[in-house]
Amino acid sequence: MKLRKWMAAGLISVVLAAASVPSYIASAAPADGVEVSEGKKEIVLVIDPGHGGSNTGGQIPGLMEKDITLITALAMKEELEKYEGIRVILTRSGDEELSLYDRPKIAKDAGADLFISLHYNKAVPNRLYGAEVWIPSLGENYARAYACGDLILNELCDGYGLYRRGVKTKVGSSGKDYYGVIKYASEFGIPSMIVEHCHLDNEEDVPFFNSPEKLVMLGKLDATGVAKYFGLSSKLLGVDYSHVAKTNVAPPLTPVVQDITPPETAAVVSASLENGQIRAVLQGSDRQSGIYYYDYSLDGGLSWSPLQRWDSVETTDTVTIPGSAQTLTIRVYNQYDLAAQSLTAAVSKGSG
Repeated sequence: MKLRKWMAAGLISVVLAAASVPSYIASAAPADGVEVSEGKKEIVLVIDPGHGGSNTGGQIPGLMEKDITLITALAMKEELEKYEGIRVILTRSGDEELSLYDRPKIAKDAGADLFISLHYNKAVPNRLYGAEVWIPSLGENYARAYACGDLILNELCDGYGLYRRGVKTKVGSSGKDYYGVIKYASEFGIPSMIVEHCHLDNEEDVPFFNSPEKLVMLGKLDATGVAKYFGLSSKLLGVDYSHVAKTNVAPPLTPVVQDITPPETAAVVSASLENGQIRAVLQGSDRQSGIYYYDYSLDGGLSWSPLQRWDSVETTDTVTIPGSAQTLTIRVYNQYDLAAQSLTAAVSKGSG
């Protein structure tokens, strides 16, 4: 994948400007004109720009994840400080390297109400695309992070257009949360999440992050999701989110473990050739985590298409596939990217 030269030039100037901040913890006061109502608790949010220092994160030509997480975090902080009643802290405001323990420890020391670690994704192989949020697997931390993560994805996906990969958990072999920052934040009693904005190595996501302005936009969208979660208002922006509906889930008493099994069903219900394209009804089901993608083969499984969006909330999806092959095979993928393959179906001749 080739990205534009702004990656090599534009990002460097922004990151160098950020690095001039004296402390690696940027705890700015509320913006001018912001007033906190008497007796109202000030919300404290800690934003963690993922990676830093020698820990570069994902890399593609001309771009390192550690740089763009900082740009997005700075934009998120600036946007949130336009709201009343919130104080925002960054775990780093330059190119510092912090441990997985130190990042949520900053949130603990600050008495944070929420800890959010910002990232950009990269997959092997590079077939995946879309935005996802990882949250704690247990208790009130799960319920609160789920509600906030869902609102952030509303902004990133429903509003901005990224594909929604959902709010997810991952539990390690020890029975505790797999991701270090989430595990330590939970031990500190702080709701937390990891926001994975885009897949850097997939062309489907490139249009959503391929300029500094878009990296800033992603931070603003994150901020809006957080503002809606906390019911914040902003005189400066002219918005009041005090009555925004949230997704309320019961705090689980046992860990919500990730789906480790493939979808139960994958089938081509019907396929017909119409006007040089295949019109097909596909079936896929996964009772635990749902169907998120499908791909198809027109040569009996020797080669496969890029991943396609599963656009139905039902177990069937009607799709149009370019080509005039005589057979069709599909695979369906659940929320955790596990696949099930259908039998190969004959393509009938339609009316076209």
